[in-house]
Amino acid sequence: MPRRIDYQVATPGLAGRATEAVVERAPSYDQRWSDHAPVTVTYDL
Repeated sequence: MPRRIDYQVATPGLAGRATEAVVERAPSYDQRWSDHAPVTVTYDL
């Protein structure tokens, strides 16, 4: 089953302050609790 990647939406100014982005995926299919892959973004505010 394909994974659906969640999104973050930001203004151009905020997007320019992003320092890291990670797609949070379980290491194996049987450890997944959802077919979504949450995205975590760190911003330098």
